[in-house]
Amino acid sequence: TELGHVNSSSSLPASPAARSTMAAEVAAAAAATLRRWNGVVRPRKVPLPEKPKLTLYEFEASPYCRRVRETINILGLEVLVKPCPRETLRTEGAYSSKSRHKPEVRAAGGKLLFPFLVDHSANVALNESSYIVEHLWKHYGIGVEQPSSDRVLNGGLPALLDIPLLTAPSALRPWPHAGLMMAPSVRPELPLIMHGCEPDPGCRLVRELLCILQIPYHFKPRDLDSPLPHLEDPNTDFKTFGARSAQEYLRDKYQLGPPLPLTAPVPEPNLGDSGRTSPISWFLPR
Repeated sequence: TELGHVNSSSSLPASPAARSTMAAEVAAAAAATLRRWNGVVRPRKVPLPEKPKLTLYEFEASPYCRRVRETINILGLEVLVKPCPRETLRTEGAYSSKSRHKPEVRAAGGKLLFPFLVDHSANVALNESSYIVEHLWKHYGIGVEQPSSDRVLNGGLPALLDIPLLTAPSALRPWPHAGLMMAPSVRPELPLIMHGCEPDPGCRLVRELLCILQIPYHFKPRDLDSPLPHLEDPNTDFKTFGARSAQEYLRDKYQLGPPLPLTAPVPEPNLGDSGRTSPISWFLPR
């Protein structure tokens, strides 16, 4: 991953304190990527007849969303990501009028559980990570050899091993800003573009911020040895390599305030589901 500040405009170098904070964030993101050996783009021996048109509704902190992102990376599929961060941890599926993309999920017939994939090319909409992964391999796995690690991690382990390996990375970054809780933001006119790789810690940091700000973006998988992350904003012609410069830009251009706390109440009025209490709510103060 690249940590430097390289963009289309000049800027002052970061202070030692800022560099120290960034290094700590990257270290935490790297530690959280326990599945680092999975999710790297694999060579495709037979080209797809045409690129599929895919839209993924997800949030970065979800381990089940990570499972789908890993498959998207392995298959080298480009996808429009529409982040759906949480507004509360007390109820599953709750959201307010501030949620930009969750109403689209309901309109498409999906459950307010993530990930949710709309495959416009196959005219299919799916919840549940296992169903989505199976669909992607079935329709777009032609010419791609599935890594043995992916085969084991996504369906080849008993639940007692599968669940800890899947959830541990998110448990290592249980913070509101780490792709979990919504933050107020300016809505861009056009989706941004991110070139990245799922296992790269710098890419994770940028995805986390895009997520809490509900900024849609076209994700383009790249090899781990590429200069990553690479963020483009067609709304301003901004382009950058590096996690720190991308984060600085997103905060300056789009973020209006801090994310909601982990203890945030159920939004009123709640436009989503109301009858599904989250297990996490048992540990939250009343």
